[in-house]
Amino acid sequence: MIILHITAPPFARSDSLSCGTSSSPSADCPAVARSRWSLDKDADVDVVLEDTSSELETPFRNHDRPRAALPRPAENTMIDGVEQQPNLAGQPQTQIPTPAPQQPNGEETIQQDQNSNEMIGTSNDSSQSPQLTNESDDLTSDSELQESVDLRAEEQPFVIDRFEETLDQESDTKYLTYLPYAGITNQFYGMLRGMEVARALGRTLIIPPITASSHDKSKQNQPWSKFVDLEKFSERTGIKVVEFHQLRDVEVAEFNEIKCGITCGFGSKRTIDFTAKGFLKQWKLNVTLEPLQVDATKLEAITSVLMPMNDQKFLCISNAYKIAVKDKSEWERFGQYLFFTPEVESFVQEFLDQNLVKPEPVIDPKTQQMTTPEHQYLAIHVRRGDFAAYCEGNFQGAKMIHCLPSTEQIAERIDEVQSRLNPTSDPSKVLPVFVATNERRPEELKKFADLGWRYLDHDQMGTVERLGVFGPMVVDQVFMAHAQGFVGIQMSTFSRVGALRQRDWHGRQVEYM
Repeated sequence: MIILHITAPPFARSDSLSCGTSSSPSADCPAVARSRWSLDKDADVDVVLEDTSSELETPFRNHDRPRAALPRPAENTMIDGVEQQPNLAGQPQTQIPTPAPQQPNGEETIQQDQNSNEMIGTSNDSSQSPQLTNESDDLTSDSELQESVDLRAEEQPFVIDRFEETLDQESDTKYLTYLPYAGITNQFYGMLRGMEVARALGRTLIIPPITASSHDKSKQNQPWSKFVDLEKFSERTGIKVVEFHQLRDVEVAEFNEIKCGITCGFGSKRTIDFTAKGFLKQWKLNVTLEPLQVDATKLEAITSVLMPMNDQKFLCISNAYKIAVKDKSEWERFGQYLFFTPEVESFVQEFLDQNLVKPEPVIDPKTQQMTTPEHQYLAIHVRRGDFAAYCEGNFQGAKMIHCLPSTEQIAERIDEVQSRLNPTSDPSKVLPVFVATNERRPEELKKFADLGWRYLDHDQMGTVERLGVFGPMVVDQVFMAHAQGFVGIQMSTFSRVGALRQRDWHGRQVEYM
């Protein structure tokens, strides 16, 4: 007896896809749009500047994620196969399988270094996103992709149904989601731009969780609702949102097929990045990337091509961060209404109560009631580590202060802020200074201490234990948002978000180096 076992290659891919229909291909998109997880020699990939965090073996885990209903069982399954499906432009598209994650045998956590804060100005591909010519991405190097997310040799998973078939079919709700991209601040802006698309289409946005990037490599995720109040956000804006953990219990779910239209070139001209691949693996989603009728980056173009698909219950796009939004209105329309949760605010308040002298109660002139004023302090964001190489390679001379200011230069600016807030130079009114930083060189930390500054040591604060792996990043943002005065780095988007909160939440002057 002869047994012949034939296994389909795990990464079949089509090089004959067109963006338009078979009869009328679009002139606005490349002749060949390929779904690609391995890197071609001419791929447009940014290089991560430096990564000092270590790779953990812990599989992806979720923090504080309640169980959701089981996905509906399917009648048919796909086993070890490559299924051809029509794409959004009417052409066949090869499915790209995502391997099943290993079962965890224990949970490790890692304090996320601020190396995952995003930079402005690192992208060489400004044409990808016109409104981001001064902002950047937070991508992965070729070798890092191959080392950390080389999925090609792994066994294909069982796939049961399409993801949209696990949704409530009786409901009239129609959904949109996107693949997360890069570090936490880029994921934040990707969420805002995803909200823009969902609003234009009248859909409910399924928000992916904060997902480990190529910098921290913690292989973990946490829902945004752990840190920002999404219920209050929806009340203020009218935007309907839901999170993946509310629709899917990943610990018991089977693999599902998910189709995502290629936006901003991610999936054709550019590979989807480490973060997106980690998200798919974590949430047991077997992705197929499909070209739209146009190779679009602008919000208007993307929504116009998705609008005719209004009969579809579920839509997915490959990248939201790079979407160009007119006048960058996503912050004014959505970002400023994403307030921190009471849990996060309480954590910071407890720390301040323990480390600063509690202000004396005073009578509130508006309510005429006795109230305790908030703690007053100054905050600094000092971006070092991986940022240094980028700044030294892109800024020279006087411009360096906007990217990599020295501790002495920051101290001069802090003195100016102290003088503005305390014009009489009353020693009792000098404000304490907290530093959010990824600086770990002892000599620089000593400089901070000698100046009377205190850097936010999240190991000592127990932030990860209380709030999870992304807690340190968010707590730093809370300190920056509520400080009486804040000094940030002009070329860091992490600083820019803190400055925007200062301006719109408290009406305070924006301070950049």
